[in-house]
Amino acid sequence: MSTMRPTPETYDAIIVGGRPAGASLAMRLGRQGMRVLIIDRANFPSAPPVSVPFLMNSSMSLLDELAVPESEYAHDAPRLRHFFVEYKDYFRAHYAVSEVGGRDYIYTVDRERLDGCLWNHLARFDSVTRLEGAHVLSLERDTSGRVSGVKLRLEDGVEQVVEGRCVVGADGRYSLVARQAGARVTEQRTDVDTSALYAYWSGYAPYDADPTGIQIHTEGDGFCMIVMPTTQGRAGVVFQGRSDRFNVTGDAQTYYLEGLRRYPALWRRLAHATQVSSIRGIKRMGNLYRQAGGPGWVLVGDAFHQKDSIDAQGIYDALLESKLLAAALVDWKQGAISWEQAIERYEREALSATRSMFHATLDRVKREIYTELPSWAARSVLRWTMTDSEYMRRFSLLLARRIDPEAWAPPGVLLGALARGLTGDLRRLISSPRG
Repeated sequence: MSTMRPTPETYDAIIVGGRPAGASLAMRLGRQGMRVLIIDRANFPSAPPVSVPFLMNSSMSLLDELAVPESEYAHDAPRLRHFFVEYKDYFRAHYAVSEVGGRDYIYTVDRERLDGCLWNHLARFDSVTRLEGAHVLSLERDTSGRVSGVKLRLEDGVEQVVEGRCVVGADGRYSLVARQAGARVTEQRTDVDTSALYAYWSGYAPYDADPTGIQIHTEGDGFCMIVMPTTQGRAGVVFQGRSDRFNVTGDAQTYYLEGLRRYPALWRRLAHATQVSSIRGIKRMGNLYRQAGGPGWVLVGDAFHQKDSIDAQGIYDALLESKLLAAALVDWKQGAISWEQAIERYEREALSATRSMFHATLDRVKREIYTELPSWAARSVLRWTMTDSEYMRRFSLLLARRIDPEAWAPPGVLLGALARGLTGDLRRLISSPRG
């Protein structure tokens, strides 16, 4: 097991990117004895440039398959069992996290710890070589034009060409592998782009409904805020909004603080708190799929498929796509299928597993961030729907990926929520004391 310089051998797979998508793929390939080189420009432990770090219980089930202990990546993060969605001061909806794999909780993880944990677990596999602090400069091609390796700049400045039977781009939404391979965008939505800034805070006031509850607040004006308890007694605080209204013309820190101060329901928890990290953020989150692969190359994680963070599905999708890709690559390595068949199968299965959630997430962004309701509609129709017990139950199942995203809120459920809400209001009106 090496973490220094790649050997002259030809690897079965070169994985560019060592965070959840790439590291979990390397583990699954290493289990099957495939010779893998995994490269990351960062040194671990380190956090990714941008991440809204919800770890859903569905993601933890996939980490269980890799024998990565929860105690290592969760550490002192509180178990989050409830989240609360507030709309102005009109209503507050209380949702419980749906159980998956015996867990009825999720985490806001420390990404530095999680990513470092996964990187360290690669040491269990003798056929996996780790290389950190190295930059991929370009893809190499053979005389037929097929991708045949990568050109690297190592941490000491030395450049080296490494050969591989395939190259996997697990290098995020701005993937170099995707760009150099010429991966086409096969599906994209640009009508619901959002931007976000976030930082970590300590000394914040506990949430009145639940000290470890996740607070999601919106005023129906194209912005939303999230307070998510995490490690070391801190909370991650996200300020997110429509990209066409997210106008950071000067200092991002000032814009972030001014944005939070506009919303008293959130700022009262932060007024005496201390911001303990620098600002991070992303402008115009991409919502797209790229071509999954081509001759000698393939994409996974955000390099392949990316969407808005509002439903916190990014890590799950990365781990799931890596699982599907690993199965296809193992069959290809064993000669059961051709490279073209492996890529076709992986793309088909990944789309089947993620595409309906992709559209469900973006429909939610359009409905909850981009659509501005008149006051009467928010106080009635929206409240009746979002506080309805059956609607809340099914929405929690959706986030846990335990219900078909295309069928989680059929007309019968929505009509039932409206009927129950109207009936409840009429009963309260009739039973209220008359003056």
